[in-house]
Amino acid sequence: MENSTLRAQVRQIVGEMSPLGAREVRSEDRLVEELGYDSLAVIELSLRIEQEFPLADLGTNTTPDITTVKDIEDFVDQQQVAPSDAA
Repeated sequence: MENSTLRAQVRQIVGEMSPLGAREVRSEDRLVEELGYDSLAVIELSLRIEQEFPLADLGTNTTPDITTVKDIEDFVDQQQVAPSDAA
């Protein structure tokens, strides 16, 4: 998937799931302070991201500190797996 398309899809999902109501988000938006995410909302968001994108198996405790939408975009971009690897 093209990088710009992937990042746009991540922003769309984050905006749709914002606890403050659906909104258009920017890469620099902060999840907690600007978009209203709490720990439960972040877990729900991570599950949705896992459903939408083929990510490498991360195991436990390998997720970086994520505070902005850009952090999520970068993480998903780095963890993308080729379709043949996802099986």
